[in-house]
Amino acid sequence: MTQFSLFGAEVAEPTLDDLGGVLLAGGHWVRSARTARLSVVVAERWRADALTEEFAQRGVPASDGDAIVPAEGGWGVRTAFAAALEPHAAAWTRGANEGPPPGFELTPAGLRLWTIAVGRHDDAGYRLATAEPDDAMHRAGGAQLSRLGVAAVSIAQRGGPAWRVTSLKRIRRLAELVGAAPEGAGNNWPQAR
Repeated sequence: MTQFSLFGAEVAEPTLDDLGGVLLAGGHWVRSARTARLSVVVAERWRADALTEEFAQRGVPASDGDAIVPAEGGWGVRTAFAAALEPHAAAWTRGANEGPPPGFELTPAGLRLWTIAVGRHDDAGYRLATAEPDDAMHRAGGAQLSRLGVAAVSIAQRGGPAWRVTSLKRIRRLAELVGAAPEGAGNNWPQAR
C-alpha cells in the first residue's frame, strides 16, 4: 500500500503551471495571435487519454475533434488554442527555442504529468524521458527531480535521453509525489518493487 505525500499531486490544486511537466517530456507550444496550444507525442493510448483528462482538470479543453490523433511513435495529444495558455507559452519560448523560464519549479502535479507522458520502469530503475540529451530542458528536469527529493542519473544512450531513478527509496518517493496510477498505466507507473 502506498502512502501519498501531503505535498504530492493528489492533494495539490491543479494549475496551468503544472504543464511544465509535459514540456520536460518533449511537449511543444504553438502560438497563434493571443492564444496558445500545448501538444506532445506519447507512446501509448492510455497516456493520451490520461493527459486529456489532466488538461481538462486545469480548465484547458482538448482540441475539438482531434485532441488525440495517431502520430509517428504513438499518439499526438493537444489542447485547444486558449488565451489562458498564451502567457505560459510566452514564458517558455525565446525566439524559436523553448526552455524553462527563470525560477521554474516543477510541482508534484507537474511531475505527475511528466510521468504520465513518458515514465516507465526499465531494468535499472524508473525512467523519465526528455526530448534531447544535455539541453536546457534535460538539465532542468534533473535539477527539479533533485529539488523534489528524487535524485536521478542522467542517461544519454541506451534508453535515453532520460533521467533514471535507481534506488528503492527514491522510487517510493516518486510514487508518493505522483499519486495513484491513471487507468491503463499498469507496470508503467512508479511503484516500489
